[in-house]
Amino acid sequence: MSKNDCTINTIPISTTPKAEERSHQPATTPVTFGPPPQAVLSNRLVDAAGGTHRVVIYSAGSRGLANFIRPLGLTAYKLGVTSAGDAQRRVVDLRRKHYGSLFGRLDQPIEALETIEQADEWALVPWQVDPAKERRDLPPGFFLRNGVLEVEIRLDVPVETVDQAVHAMMAERALDAFLATTEGKARLRAVRRDPEGVLLTPYTLMYETVRISRVKELYLYRPQLEFPQLVACLAKILAPLMPAATKSAEAA
Repeated sequence: MSKNDCTINTIPISTTPKAEERSHQPATTPVTFGPPPQAVLSNRLVDAAGGTHRVVIYSAGSRGLANFIRPLGLTAYKLGVTSAGDAQRRVVDLRRKHYGSLFGRLDQPIEALETIEQADEWALVPWQVDPAKERRDLPPGFFLRNGVLEVEIRLDVPVETVDQAVHAMMAERALDAFLATTEGKARLRAVRRDPEGVLLTPYTLMYETVRISRVKELYLYRPQLEFPQLVACLAKILAPLMPAATKSAEAA
C-alpha cells in the first residue's frame, strides 16, 4: 500500500458485477423507529360517550411527617388529586421525590436544612365509610374504590381545575399556613425548631439537586374521622364541574 492510499472503505470493493449490483441496492429494512404502539382503546376513568371522566382524590401519610408534627400537637396528611387510575403510583412518586423531607428556610443552603428522618416512607391512607353510620351512601357522582375517592366530572373540565378547587377548599387547614401563624411559630419554638422554617421538598435532575420547593399540599385533618365532612364539602364545591344529570339527581 502506498503512503497516499489512506481511504477506509466500509464496504469491500468487488470487481464482480453481481456483488457490485448488490452493494447499490437499498436496504430491505428501513432505519426508522417503527410504527406507533397500539392505542389504548379504553380507560376506566373516561366515559367519552357520556361526556364524563373520573378524578381521583386520595390521602397519604408518612412516618417522617408524623414524627415531625406529633411534638407540635398536630395531625396532618397529604391530600392529592390525580387522573391516574392507581393512586399508588402517586404515592410511589412521593417516596421517590422525598416529599417533605427537609425543614428550614428557602434561602438557606441545602446543607443547612434539617433532614426529616423516614420522610420517604409514604403510604396510602384508605378512606372508608363508617359501617356504624345510619346513612352510608355517597352523593351522586362520588364513588369509593380501593380506599380512594373517585368523582365524576365533565369531560371538558381538566384535572387541574379540580385540583385547584380542592386545595382552595382546604386552604384554612394548610399546614404551612398554620406554621406561619403566631400560634404555629410558638409551637415550633417550644420544640426548638426555627419558627420561620417550613417543610421543603428537594427536586433533583440527573442526581443533582436543582431546586427546593415548599410543601403546600399537607393539611391538618384526619382522613378517616373527617371523611363524611370532607365528602360533603367536596360535593358542594365540585357541583359546578359535574355533569348536569348528576346535579339533578343530587337536587332530587
